[in-house]
Amino acid sequence: MDEKGTPAPVRSTGPVRLLVRLRFLLTGIALLLLPPERVSVGIVVMLTGYAVFSWLLSRYWERLSPHASRCLPLIVADTFVASAILGVGGPSGAFFLATLFTSTAAGVRYGVRGVAGVSTLQVLGYLAAVFVPSGGPVEAGATVWTGVQVVVVHPLLYPVAGHIGLRLRGLFEELTSEQERRRVAERAAAAAEERTRLARDMHDSVAKTLRGIALAAQALPLWLERDPERAAATAAQVVAAAGTAVREIRELITDLRESPAGPSVADGVAAVLREWSAQTGVAAGLCVRGTPLPLPVVARHETVAVLREALTNIDRHSAAETVTVELAAEAEHLVMTVRDNGRGFDPVLPLPGRYGLVGMRERAARAGGSLTLTSATGSGTTVTLRVPMADTPSEDREPSP
Repeated sequence: MDEKGTPAPVRSTGPVRLLVRLRFLLTGIALLLLPPERVSVGIVVMLTGYAVFSWLLSRYWERLSPHASRCLPLIVADTFVASAILGVGGPSGAFFLATLFTSTAAGVRYGVRGVAGVSTLQVLGYLAAVFVPSGGPVEAGATVWTGVQVVVVHPLLYPVAGHIGLRLRGLFEELTSEQERRRVAERAAAAAEERTRLARDMHDSVAKTLRGIALAAQALPLWLERDPERAAATAAQVVAAAGTAVREIRELITDLRESPAGPSVADGVAAVLREWSAQTGVAAGLCVRGTPLPLPVVARHETVAVLREALTNIDRHSAAETVTVELAAEAEHLVMTVRDNGRGFDPVLPLPGRYGLVGMRERAARAGGSLTLTSATGSGTTVTLRVPMADTPSEDREPSP
C-alpha cells in the first residue's frame, strides 16, 4: 500500500517477486554456509522453512500477497522466525542480507506505512536476536567497530533498504503515469488519423460517386426534352451510381467497426478480389509466398486501399481479362504486386489523373512504404507496393481465395 493505504501499482509485481526470489536464494546460501558448530536440527528446519516460504511467495505472489498484507500475524511470524535464525546463526552473513530484501520489497509493495511497520519489526527482532542469546551486543574478543557495526549499522540498514524500496516504487509509479499519458496521446493521434483517413476515403469514393450522380441528374431535364431514350439511359446510370454510393458507404461503416487488430492483409486482399471479380467478371487470383508478418493497422488499411484503386483503374481503363495479385515477404517488407494483361499504356506520356498514381503513392507513403508502376502499350500494367511489416510473427498463414 502507499501512504494512504492504497494498493501498489500492478507494475511493481515483477520487482517484488524478484526481491523475494533473492531472499530465497540468500537463505539457501546461508543454509549451505552455516558453520559446523552452529548446525542443529532447529536452525536447519527454520532456514528451510524460511526458504520454502520465500519460494512460495515468489511463485504465487499475486495469490498470496493480498493475504500477507492483511494478515499482521503472518508478518510478525516472518519477522520472529528471521530473528530466531539471526540469534542462532549470527547477526551477519548471507541470511542478514536476505532479511534486508524483506524491507526493500515492503517499500516497493506497501508504501511508507508498510515499510515503516516492517522495518520497525525487523529492527526490534534484530536487536532481540543480538542481545538475548548472549546477553550482550558482541561476543568476547570482538573489536569496538564490530560492536558498533552489529548494534548500530546493521539495524539502520533496514530502514535504508525500505527507503530504497520506496524510491523504486516512485520510479514505477512515474513510469506507469508516463505510459498512461503516452497511451492517451496515442489514442488521440489514432483518432485524428482515423478522422483524416475517413475524410480521405469519403473524398476518394463516395464524394466522387455523388458528384457523378449530381452531374448526371443536372443533365436529365435537357435529355428529357431532346432525347427521351438518352434520358432513360442517364436515369439508369443515376440509379446504378446511387447503388454504388450506398455500397461504398456501407464499406466505410464496416471498416470503422473493425477491431484494431482486424483481419490479416491477405484476408482483406482476398475479400476485395472476390468482390471485384464478381462485379466485373474479370478473373482474379491471389498468390501468397512465404509467411508474411502482420502489418500495422495503417499499413494494412492503405495496402487494401491501394489494391482497390488499382482494381478500379483496371476496370475503367485496361480492358484486362485476368488479374493476378501476389503477396510476398521480402526483407521485413510485405510486397504486393498487382498484374493485369490489359492494353497497358506508355508511362512516358501518362494521361492526367490516369491510374490514380498520385493517390496510390500518397497511400504508400502513409504506410511507410513505396509504390512503383511499370507498363507498356499492349503489355498490361504491374503495380508494386512495398510496406514494412510488424515485429511479431504472424500466427496464421494468410489464405488465398
